[in-house]
Amino acid sequence: MMARHILVWIGLLTLAWLILEPSWSAWAAGVLAVTTGMALRLYAGRLRRIGLHPLRLPRFGLYFLAQSVSGGWDVSRRALTPALPLSPDLITHHLSLSSQSARVFVSNALSLLPGTIAADLRGHVLIVHVLVTGSDAEARVRTLEARVAHLFGAEGP
Repeated sequence: MMARHILVWIGLLTLAWLILEPSWSAWAAGVLAVTTGMALRLYAGRLRRIGLHPLRLPRFGLYFLAQSVSGGWDVSRRALTPALPLSPDLITHHLSLSSQSARVFVSNALSLLPGTIAADLRGHVLIVHVLVTGSDAEARVRTLEARVAHLFGAEGP
């Protein structure tokens, strides 16, 4: 059943490609497009099973990219400018997300952002290591949690 489902989708994607690009001169791009489309189709099904809305990923991706660049800039400035404060600290944040998948997603996303790392996640309690005490880290964690809540279709903090 699954193999037949995959073959039907490959056929549909190939047909769509041939309609859009009828010449065989771009066959390599067609193979890439069909393969990418099929991978996204299979992956989107997995994402929906954990509650994540795949169509909301691009918006979250842009937010995450902006935060990564901003955090990377801040961390590199602190590494190259000894006068800038550096006082590591642990903050405790109580996540309001009901989905375990969403809470783990917040923890993992936070660890990928420069300047923060999720040190521990136990139930709804997230311990975050930050580079600067008293920074706006708590507000950034709340914002990230709200973005992930939207991504998972849940109520945010």
